Amino acid sequence: NSKFYPLFLIENGKPTGIYPLFFFKTPLSTFCYSPPSNVELLFLGPLFPEINTMNQEKKQVFLQNVQVLVDRFIRKDLNANYIQINTPPGFDDCRFFKWGGYNVEPRYTYDINLSSGLDPLWKNFSRSLRYYIKKAKKEGITVTEGSKEDAFFIYDLLKGRGRIKSSKEFIGEIFNQFFPDHIKVFIAKASSEERLCGIITIIEKDRVRFWVGAPKCSYKGLSPNELVLWESIRWAYEQGFKIFEIEGADDYSLYPFKRKFNGNVMTYYQMKWLSPSLSILSSLHRLIKKENNKMFDL
Repeated sequence: NSKFYPLFLIENGKPTGIYPLFFFKTPLSTFCYSPPSNVELLFLGPLFPEINTMNQEKKQVFLQNVQVLVDRFIRKDLNANYIQINTPPGFDDCRFFKWGGYNVEPRYTYDINLSSGLDPLWKNFSRSLRYYIKKAKKEGITVTEGSKEDAFFIYDLLKGRGRIKSSKEFIGEIFNQFFPDHIKVFIAKASSEERLCGIITIIEKDRVRFWVGAPKCSYKGLSPNELVLWESIRWAYEQGFKIFEIEGADDYSLYPFKRKFNGNVMTYYQMKWLSPSLSILSSLHRLIKKENNKMFDL
């Protein structure tokens, strides 16, 4: 239920970037996000296509000017009292956010470089991962490309486990808009053709990104998720993509599973700003919650 503000940055009559903002109100607060909240997207924040062609001084002046202008629009024109912005991986100069009063938090994702070939990739996996992939194949589990119905099947599994916030309608709309060129579904099936689990991937330029999926699942004492991910990585390599990304490397509950693939840890940043009044309310809420937890422990 947000309003979309696609801010275009123009310098000397030429577009130099876009700053997508998603703004919505509640009775007590006004929020501004980039990317939007609760749609399972880590990246859809500010984009500056020519930033890497600038020398270091020009880049710093450019980023500082941009942040001053955008902050003025968000805080003065939109009157937001909560702002949250994500950078893409590789964008690590967040000083201008810090100087603007933002809290800067590092976040993480995994990149698997596909250029080395399948054999080195396979050997780089943990021993236990290779074992479970082989065992899943022996038990007759197969992985195929899926349909919109398979995407909904994955969604229902995730929703039942409280692992997704988006609506089914949103997932369906993403599928309608981007399938088949930019969305691929991989579904694991038992030998009886029973669907077990799967993942939905996003395709962007030379990169395939594991977006959502891999809900916890057991078949004959095995988890098919290892095989699903391996087959999707293999597909990406055979199609000529250079990177396979596994999102959410900073989710501790999923860390034991995702670390087995030995991807390179990539850093991006999440910036948050609260108005002084909202910051006080937030501090009081944390204090009350802490006190309530102490009472519960007693």
